[in-house]
Amino acid sequence: MKKTHKYMKHVHKYETIRYVWKRRQENKKKRGTRKYIEFGFIEAMKKIRAECIFCSEKQANESLKPCKLKRHQTTKHPETVGKPKEFFLRKRELVVTNRPQNIKDSFAKAGSDQKKATVASLECFLLIAQAKKPHNIGETLIKPACIKMAEILCGPQVANKFKTVPLSNNTVKDRIDRMAGNVENTLVEKIKTEEAILIVYVQYIEETELKQDILMSVNLTATTRGEDIFSVVDAYFTKHNIPYENLVACCTDGAAAMRGKNKGFNSRLKEKTPHCLVFHCMIHRHALAGKHLCEDLNVTLKTVVKIVNFIKARPLNKRIFAQLCEDEVHQTLLLHTEVCWLSQGRVLVRFMELKNQIRDFLTVHNQKLSEEMTDEFLIKTSYLADIFSLFNEANKRMQSADANVMECKETVDAFVRKVEYRMKKMATGDLQQFPLLQQQSGGKLPDALARQFTRHMEELQEEMHSRFSDVNEHVSKDAWVMDPFLAKEEDVEHLQADDELMDIKSNSLCKRFYAEHGYKRFWLVKGPGVAPRLAHHATTRFILPFATNIPVRLLSALWSHSKQRHATGLMYTV
Repeated sequence: MKKTHKYMKHVHKYETIRYVWKRRQENKKKRGTRKYIEFGFIEAMKKIRAECIFCSEKQANESLKPCKLKRHQTTKHPETVGKPKEFFLRKRELVVTNRPQNIKDSFAKAGSDQKKATVASLECFLLIAQAKKPHNIGETLIKPACIKMAEILCGPQVANKFKTVPLSNNTVKDRIDRMAGNVENTLVEKIKTEEAILIVYVQYIEETELKQDILMSVNLTATTRGEDIFSVVDAYFTKHNIPYENLVACCTDGAAAMRGKNKGFNSRLKEKTPHCLVFHCMIHRHALAGKHLCEDLNVTLKTVVKIVNFIKARPLNKRIFAQLCEDEVHQTLLLHTEVCWLSQGRVLVRFMELKNQIRDFLTVHNQKLSEEMTDEFLIKTSYLADIFSLFNEANKRMQSADANVMECKETVDAFVRKVEYRMKKMATGDLQQFPLLQQQSGGKLPDALARQFTRHMEELQEEMHSRFSDVNEHVSKDAWVMDPFLAKEEDVEHLQADDELMDIKSNSLCKRFYAEHGYKRFWLVKGPGVAPRLAHHATTRFILPFATNIPVRLLSALWSHSKQRHATGLMYTV
């Protein structure tokens, strides 16, 4: 027992000596790491090894010598040499604050950093897609630039985080495709419903700028009568405390539910707000006027559609026809649709460009349709192609998102004058204004066809005057809005603002501003200060009101390939 006790005594003594020696070594290393802060090193997480506060590189125990630590500083971080001790202390506080305290925190921090890197990459992919830049710009320009800026401004430790952001070419392409697919799937799920959708687009003045936004988009779960639509809009206005007094104009399409005389939306709106102007979309009116064709020309148009459908509707016919058109600019025909207002002109022009290939194809595959492609048929088709091309030109001019009533009225007037001018030229035998017709007829038009085309243009002018009579009356009284410096005082007497008009005409600064910025900016910026009554009338009656429902039409186009069958649009001006 005594020997055992003596032996245990030596064991305890040995353990004590080893423990003291270990503590001394640890204290020595700690003092070393505290001393070596001027080289940019601090204690690592295990409290023994030294860690660089700039690049997070850890040094082995045998490397804890001033000369080796200094060499690391001068070779990898030369910009920190000579910095005061306070600089390194601030960096140490930043590193220690962001450092996880245990292994669990380390994994959590690593996962959080990876998640943030993924989110950052997705935001970058979205910017690349919106800017329409090549996919490799992420790894060739954006990522190197971010790393370089972070190294200069924040140091290597922050720059290392940018290196974890995935921006390779394949990754950019894959995730842009996935984001696009997600957006498409979300939209498709929303519009697969059989319910009708009511879209309300609004235009308003913010300070001195015109702004446009979607005010509401609501599913009409039951019927889509004018009363139902008005009830939904009225409930929305009541819920959000929107006063009807602020509503100055409303533009709708030509649906019966909107324009019904007794129970249509427009009539219900006029009962609620008698001062509100109600417009029928001017592009829609213009397109409806173009549908007025005599029986002979209507048969010609239907025959063209029948031929195009025969070629386009069958994949085999489409491939064979494309081989016949190998040497042409276009290798396919265009389908005609009643929904797309510009389709008639495009279909007819393409038909005339490929008429020889169409005739050769039909001679082999459909003799009956081939026999209908007579010279007279092609002359009528070329006339329709020329006149509907003129329609398309005017239609496109009115499709500007900020086009107002007066500008669209000018476009319509120009179209009517062009038709009248061409009618007079055709009466004298001059076909220069009809390039396709002149080419097809050889410059000589049979008298019977000339009378038919002239009669069609006369009827077209009458149709245009009939459909735009209310707009002509609305604009004719206030032509001074476009150019107040040429207006007469008698033109604004009904507004009791003749003195204001004289103030405008006598103000040289207003005249200069009008010449530089145009009438819209003039009435929005200068008008309220110089002539408030005239400015209010000009903005609320002509500048603010929508002339077309193009923004709603663009949104409705998204539903043309889905099961959606009902889409009603309103264009409000407040």
